[in-house]
Amino acid sequence: MTDTSYSFVYVGNFRMRPQTWGMPQPSGYGIGICRFDNETGELTPLKVVHDHITAGNALLDARRNAIYFGHEDMTLPDRPYGGGGQVFAFAIDATTGDLTEINHQPSYGALPVSLAQDPTGNYLIVPHHTGSFPVTKVKRDQAGRYSTISEYDDASIVMFPLAEDGSIGDPCDIFIQTGAGGPLKQQTHPHLHSVSMSPSGKLFLVGDKGNDQILMFRIDYAARKLVLCGDGPFATIPGASVRCSVFHPNAPLLFANYETKSVIASFRYDEDGGLEPLHLVSSLPEGVEDSLTMMPSEIKVHPSGEYLYTLVRGINSASVFRIDQETGALERIQTIQLEGKNPRNCTISPDGRFLLVAMILSSEVLVLSIGEDGKLSPTPFRAAQPHPANITFVPV
Repeated sequence: MTDTSYSFVYVGNFRMRPQTWGMPQPSGYGIGICRFDNETGELTPLKVVHDHITAGNALLDARRNAIYFGHEDMTLPDRPYGGGGQVFAFAIDATTGDLTEINHQPSYGALPVSLAQDPTGNYLIVPHHTGSFPVTKVKRDQAGRYSTISEYDDASIVMFPLAEDGSIGDPCDIFIQTGAGGPLKQQTHPHLHSVSMSPSGKLFLVGDKGNDQILMFRIDYAARKLVLCGDGPFATIPGASVRCSVFHPNAPLLFANYETKSVIASFRYDEDGGLEPLHLVSSLPEGVEDSLTMMPSEIKVHPSGEYLYTLVRGINSASVFRIDQETGALERIQTIQLEGKNPRNCTISPDGRFLLVAMILSSEVLVLSIGEDGKLSPTPFRAAQPHPANITFVPV
């Protein structure tokens, strides 16, 4: 008989990258395996495995009993510098939680930043953040005049086929996002960040921090290709740097937050990929002034669809918003201070009773209780991790 009193929790640990000129980016810190008590919320670290991987993002494939991690790096192992990151597939031992590598592939881009799987389970979608260091090229025009231009990594969205054993195949399609970037100094070129799949599975959304755009895609299964929906990318707030997105589980609503402007946007979408802006609400509590140091990180919607949760790194806070099911409007009902530094990511337990928060700079995962009113309460439970960047539940 299966013991359902606990779950495994996998924590992807992310090595922070110093801006070192001319040197390969360091990688590693690995995947933390923890045991989670489904009743009390107690989180117990068991071990850290595969510590050569900078596990910046993860995706569970429950049907195959597999989990995928993006190795968020810029350099392949056989190169002194460059070549991009990798994606790894692991089989999950249902008894011990141990991970056995199935295979890995180059991700075909620098810094694979997020993962999504289509509803058939046969394709893995991987967007890339890209690096910030350009290559200088010298050009000569027809009049013989010389000039220099800066070229950046391709901002690729890669579609990998998945075999029945969970292994990742060679890419079947790659979409390259182009653009000259936004008004901020750091918006030099496309910086893709996060991919989310609609409840129907017909659409997936990719946010572009560099171009201040949202891209909606569908999959042409006959051609095994990515298809950009509608009239192309949807323009968002200039200089706001759209970061994360989440679809409502029941209503045709989606929400996006921004990294350089502390607001959350509500949209109504249709199955053809159309977007209608609805509302904007501040991510910050009253009296806190917005600045580039705030850096909102993650947003999640409760499984009930009634509440939205957001994190702000600059003030180490978590906020709860009530969702109007008709209009998509967000009403703040709580903001709490988090113990620790830099909340980078969070996830909600499958039963909706707990919020786990990855505090990347204080090297711990916090467990918060979610009440029937959606509000958060601290618990005594936390788990030390090298530098937690993402959290994935695997019910036993």
